[in-house]
Amino acid sequence: MPSHTESVSGGPERPSSGEVNVSSYYWSSSTNANNTNNAWGVNFNNGNDNTNNKSNNNYVRAVRGGKESLLSFKSVHDAYMDCRKRKRGTMNAVRFEYDLIGNLTDLALSLQKGAYRPSRSVCFIATSPKLREVFAADFRDRVVHHLIVGELQKTWEPCFIHDSYACREGKGTHKAVKRLQSFMLKVSKNRKRRAWFLQLDIRSFFMSIDKQILFEILKKKTDDPVLLDLIERVLFHDPVKDYVFKGDRRNLAKVPAHKSLFKIPPGKGLPIGNLTSQFFANVYLNELDQFVKHNLRCRFYLRYVDDFILLSDSAEQLEGWKQSIEDFIQERLLIELKSGVVIKPVAEGADFLGYIVRPDYILVRNRVAGNLKYKLALLRDKIVSFERIKDEKIMKMTIDPDIVNEVRQTLASYLGHFQHANAYRMTEKLFKNNPWLLQMFFVNNGKILDRLKYRGKVRSLRSQVSFFRYRFPESILFFQVGKFVEVYNEDALYLNMKTGVKLQSKARGMTHAAGFPSHLKNPYMRFALLDRRKTVYIREEGMGEYVKRRFAGEIAVVV
Repeated sequence: MPSHTESVSGGPERPSSGEVNVSSYYWSSSTNANNTNNAWGVNFNNGNDNTNNKSNNNYVRAVRGGKESLLSFKSVHDAYMDCRKRKRGTMNAVRFEYDLIGNLTDLALSLQKGAYRPSRSVCFIATSPKLREVFAADFRDRVVHHLIVGELQKTWEPCFIHDSYACREGKGTHKAVKRLQSFMLKVSKNRKRRAWFLQLDIRSFFMSIDKQILFEILKKKTDDPVLLDLIERVLFHDPVKDYVFKGDRRNLAKVPAHKSLFKIPPGKGLPIGNLTSQFFANVYLNELDQFVKHNLRCRFYLRYVDDFILLSDSAEQLEGWKQSIEDFIQERLLIELKSGVVIKPVAEGADFLGYIVRPDYILVRNRVAGNLKYKLALLRDKIVSFERIKDEKIMKMTIDPDIVNEVRQTLASYLGHFQHANAYRMTEKLFKNNPWLLQMFFVNNGKILDRLKYRGKVRSLRSQVSFFRYRFPESILFFQVGKFVEVYNEDALYLNMKTGVKLQSKARGMTHAAGFPSHLKNPYMRFALLDRRKTVYIREEGMGEYVKRRFAGEIAVVV
């Protein structure tokens, strides 16, 4: 069997500069491995094969090495499946999936040959909640990031402390907040004694990470040369040398120098947004975690990315720990703490991960509520307009399904955040101050339910009418039926009585029905509005399995 530095054909082969020999991981061998005249030989360093000698009796058989799976097609495919979660609708993901087998095969082969290089990134400036420079890797590179992190997690996950909560399975912001509250109760003996907390943050953390120090830390627990080579290619890749910028370039100049990859010293900084950057951040600050837990012996300590908190019943002890941490990270990791740190009593509460955390309750930060208010105002302006009909002021909502979906996702995100705090009154006030939201949704046990569209299968127009009647009680419902508009049951009786529109009985399975050409929709709806009745126009959306799909496309109400 060939050694690690032998080619498939049996001859000695050394990796060229920048390449790693993977022959011991995935190769074929023959009954006479040292015979360079074998019928078929493949050099996995460069992908060359040799089929010149076909007249001998030697044969080839497939052999699997112990760590072959790292660069196998199956591993790359598994990494792709992880990568596409919640990203499948993006343009890059769609392009990659268009020729999925071809793209995965090309990527696997380039990895096996040692020819993989990161491709061009997309640079843009995120403006909320503050200016941040983001380098988004190409989808192909993200697959490689998942491949690397998936392998590193096997070694590093058991090494991380329990109370590191960023980018880890079963952790997250909400568990970190609950854990902090439990620490506050424990250190204060259920608020029976005074206790303090020290909240620290790293100055420009991602831009301050030293790549060589990080690589040396990773090498301590990585003995696979193939994985190390891949890590090195990704870690030391400089995205500012090959990128395309999207957005307003003027914002790029507004990013502070210490927060930009364009302006930091060589060998420093990781691009914000990549999975590898998030995982490498945990590896880098694991050095700090171990120091705090084992050297300082701090019992109550937790960290989320570079935001970390220590608690104690002694303010003097926290002051000493702060100095020790400052010395350690400057010497060991070449990073610095943010200035202006103050030791505070636990009873005052900690501003942590979007919440104000106190021993007995948790509040949502004012800034989080302000961000939601701002986003809803922008979305409202895309949907809601006002007009006057005679002396009545009318709020009219023109429903765009894409914008409604954006509103739904925004609400779901923030209400999910609110659920982990004492925020019942805040949620109540949100809908009170934004009555237009109640025209589209209602909340039941924290779930946002849609008034505008039935999500299941509808077998008849009659059941469709019943659904909208349940969702919009006390409203006049106008249904689009091809080039006509129809009203049913109580609404038909109302329009017949008020306007004299012709009434039909037993039409379309309804008790009563009335209809008119679609160009008369607005006059009839105006008449109902002047009678101070809310109107809803139900649009056709396309053919469903049994009847046409419909949604509430226009809502008007007197305000």
